[in-house]
Amino acid sequence: MDLQDTNSSVNLEIDKVGIRGLEKKVEIENVKNKRYSFYPKISALISLPAKQRGIHMSRTSETIEEVINEVIFKPTPSIEELAHRIAKKLMKRHPYTSKAEVKLEGKIIIQMRENEKRAIQKSYEISTCVIAEKNLEGAINYKYFIGASAVGMTVCPCAKEMSQEYAKEIIQSRNDINISEEDLNKLINILPYASHNQRSKGTIILQITQLNSHQIDVLDIIDVIEESMSGRIQSVLKRPEEAELIRSSHLKPLFSEDVVREMAKNFLARDFPNLEDDLKIIFKIESYESIHPYNVYAEMNTTIEELRRTLKEE
Repeated sequence: MDLQDTNSSVNLEIDKVGIRGLEKKVEIENVKNKRYSFYPKISALISLPAKQRGIHMSRTSETIEEVINEVIFKPTPSIEELAHRIAKKLMKRHPYTSKAEVKLEGKIIIQMRENEKRAIQKSYEISTCVIAEKNLEGAINYKYFIGASAVGMTVCPCAKEMSQEYAKEIIQSRNDINISEEDLNKLINILPYASHNQRSKGTIILQITQLNSHQIDVLDIIDVIEESMSGRIQSVLKRPEEAELIRSSHLKPLFSEDVVREMAKNFLARDFPNLEDDLKIIFKIESYESIHPYNVYAEMNTTIEELRRTLKEE
């Protein structure tokens, strides 16, 4: 008998035990035939019965290696499918456990066109979590979560408004400028005005139930995040491109609270298929403030049903 299978000296169940921080590289090829590299840190944890002293740790690491090697020869269509394969094998390799949790968190590198003239590589943070639970009859139920983060540019509406008010006061105080109130207001609304802006990191985490029926790719989630910001940041900007980005982003000033709501609205507008009402979804943003010694954070936790109902009422 293996030492792990001997009786525990203290009969207490352990919720999670296993390995964390295993770094790998896998290739993802989604349903749209887009292929990208994923560099996850892998966490694979299982529950341990009260009377059993330990888990067979080597079975867990072997399971991960086997699934990763399979992906080398046949790319997986999604990160959640990869986590599912690991969780499914964990439950089989550890028949004494009633629960397994597999997390993959890391960066993807994708090739994309930043504009009509330039192709670049961009990296994004993505994640998935699969939870497998065995009921009293021995059937295994799975829960899936996918998430992605992207960095964009946000412009403070309050600072922009103060700049406009200041400009209006300066013009009105000048004796050498004669302009009507109506024309002044027109100019104030036409001319660009300064504000403080910052990079902001948006995140969407979504629960799904069926791997095959949900056609949501992390790249689509990333696009929702980026379009919900004041502007999309770019790695290379020529002078005309920089001027256009600054101008357009200042035409769309947003608080962090605005961005969270924009992400929710834009996600639902995509009309992703087969999203059940009770599925959970989280929208988060962290703004790396340029004029404050702290970051600003906002988060919304809701369900698909609540989101649909609320936005329909508007």
